[in-house]
Amino acid sequence: MAKEKFNWKGLFINEEENLSSNDPEKVAPSTTASNSFPNSKKSDSKFPAQSPVGAPVSNDVLSTIIEMYESGFDSLNQPGYDFYEFFKAIKAVGSNDASVYKMAMSMAKGVDSKVTKSSLLKQGDFYVQEINKVHKQYQTQGDSKKVKLQNAQKAEKTNLTSEISTLEKQILDMQNQISKKKNQLQSIDSSLINDVSEIEQKIVANDMAKSKILETITTVINGIKNNL
Repeated sequence: MAKEKFNWKGLFINEEENLSSNDPEKVAPSTTASNSFPNSKKSDSKFPAQSPVGAPVSNDVLSTIIEMYESGFDSLNQPGYDFYEFFKAIKAVGSNDASVYKMAMSMAKGVDSKVTKSSLLKQGDFYVQEINKVHKQYQTQGDSKKVKLQNAQKAEKTNLTSEISTLEKQILDMQNQISKKKNQLQSIDSSLINDVSEIEQKIVANDMAKSKILETITTVINGIKNNL
């Protein structure tokens, strides 16, 4: 069974960039996920990356996160023949017929006589559990960063509104300052809306990517159960 765990990358916000020069609070890099997710690499058998019609996620965002899952999936592979190699063999053929599973099992046993239906199912369950762990951490990370963005936005709007109220009570020569602050207030939403929208897309893409990958893996697991 694989001992290696998924590594991580800050998917939701580039930690090296500041939110804006006027932010009252900068979002610090996460300390709960210190590793880096491995760079996306091309797999022999890709998971589907099409975005359903009407889904609030662009294909580019979804494809990026699916590639991250694929890299994590690849990183779990251990020396020798296990579910990973069996899965790749099935997906390379591109068929879910019983004969394909039987042929793949024969080839697997030719590589390692210890491969059994039971061992493949046990290993397949391990991959499912690891992907669920990845999804949960992505969800937590995305929710946290989204809340920080929204809190920073709310705090800045509150501060600016208070300043405007004070400036309006000042003498006429402060009118230019009041006007400047009002312009700042009006521009807050537009300056942050793209960041919030991107976070929301990646959170939804995280759910979709997990479902697509698990659907593909579950299909192979069910094929093993039903055809071997």
